[in-house]
Amino acid sequence: MSSTGYTGYTLQFRDIPAVRHIARRLHNYPDVDMGPGRKYKFHLRRQRIRISEILYSGKRTTAYLGRCKNETEVVLKFTDTENILAEAGAYDVMADIQGTAVPYIYGVLHGKDRKGGKMSCLVMEHFGTPLEREFCTLTKQDKAKILDKLVAVHHAGLHHMDFAERNVLVEGDDYRIIDFESAEEHQTPCKWTYKFIHHVDDDDVDNESAFVDCYVVKLWAEQMEFWDHGRLRLCHVVFVPKSDKLPSQSVVDAMETFIGLNMKTVYYPEETKKITVRYFEEVQRRLKSGQPLEELQEQRDWITYLVHKQWHEERI
Repeated sequence: MSSTGYTGYTLQFRDIPAVRHIARRLHNYPDVDMGPGRKYKFHLRRQRIRISEILYSGKRTTAYLGRCKNETEVVLKFTDTENILAEAGAYDVMADIQGTAVPYIYGVLHGKDRKGGKMSCLVMEHFGTPLEREFCTLTKQDKAKILDKLVAVHHAGLHHMDFAERNVLVEGDDYRIIDFESAEEHQTPCKWTYKFIHHVDDDDVDNESAFVDCYVVKLWAEQMEFWDHGRLRLCHVVFVPKSDKLPSQSVVDAMETFIGLNMKTVYYPEETKKITVRYFEEVQRRLKSGQPLEELQEQRDWITYLVHKQWHEERI
């Protein structure tokens, strides 16, 4: 048996650069013996796990990328043992949505630091990277996917309590919600039954509807600007009333462009707004003439140029 009292898994930190991080406090670092506790079953066979990268490092928490013997990638999150166990308990509550709304959890490993104190890590699937865009700048489809996963967490019986972009992972067109060490019990069963992905064309929502009976989910949907309430958001910053002359929000998101092409011209906010509106009016005109969206996306830069050219010619 290992001198730490924990055995079965050896974490090898030999590929990690010589910088300060939590795992350096482990007994026998860089080849560390750890093992599962009695409370939580561990879902990987006993083996060596090669730690190849630091994914995140903060004052209290460090997340590492590990590779198993069969090259399966895992994330090992080290922080205070109390918080690790609290988060593991939250993931237990969410067992039915692991691998879909939240990451799949392999379990918790324990070891000792050099002074004999307990150190623990949560081991989970490696999925994507943290979301680097603000929620409100995402397409409506992506907002719907994230919100539906938040609803799944609520239906599992938890409030996240620290829901934010940094705690959402993205891989391709899919998402996972992470970091549940501060999660709290949903005091009453969540009654929200409005499926966001089925309502991406909704402009508004009936606040009195029984389908949207969860204040927290409703608040996040509003903060993410899922419902436009009769407005279009053009290029993330320009809000205008909906009009037959302008395309739908989904087309707007698909045809996003950069306004302000001439580096020698100062574009004041009102001028930027006019050019932006004119650009999307041109997109809508071409759509109505029968031009497919896929073709317009290929011509996006050319359409943007023509609209700017026309605007500059009118100013001469």
